[in-house]
Amino acid sequence: MLNKLVVGYDNESFDFAGSVGKRLGVADLSRWHEQVDLAGEEEPGFGNQRSDLHERLYASGDVFLPLFERFVATTVTSLVGEPVRYQPIPNWRVQLPGRHGVGEYHRDRDGGHNTEEMTFWVPLVAVSEDNCLWVESAEGRADFRPATMPYGKMLVFDSANLLHGNVRNGSDRTRVSFDFRVIPASAYREDLARPFHTGIGAPIEWVRS
Repeated sequence: MLNKLVVGYDNESFDFAGSVGKRLGVADLSRWHEQVDLAGEEEPGFGNQRSDLHERLYASGDVFLPLFERFVATTVTSLVGEPVRYQPIPNWRVQLPGRHGVGEYHRDRDGGHNTEEMTFWVPLVAVSEDNCLWVESAEGRADFRPATMPYGKMLVFDSANLLHGNVRNGSDRTRVSFDFRVIPASAYREDLARPFHTGIGAPIEWVRS
């Protein structure tokens, strides 16, 4: 299983930030916090997948999901080297300035995920050490390193087995990202678990690419 790899993709053909930002009326997603009332968002600290900002992101599926499905069918299957089963509605993540975004460093297998899964983490803004994902280099090392990258790159990693999380966002920039899991077709079995998707309040469906 691949530990982790930062790879680029064609962000002109797959301009997730542009399409979602236009749908939300936000020209620069890293400044989104300046345009909204944060009173209904989580208190400074840990993230809430059902917050108003998250709900607005999930509601952008009419413009986002067709682009995402084409992305999986082309870019993702090309990187994996074969067709995949995939999570058809990704998890949206928002890390506001001063917030953590997730509860703690964790391995996804502890939440019911399959060890056959590969996770793709796609930020829609440039991310720095303040607002990126931090991942250990190998299982059990706890030597967390920041996955900093510009818009147009993504992290592919073994989230089931590697501890990952983030630090408090000490910058003045919001991080908006989505992540999703895929299972190579050759590793898929009908008895694999369907982990619970906190954003949609239902188990993940494993769809064919």
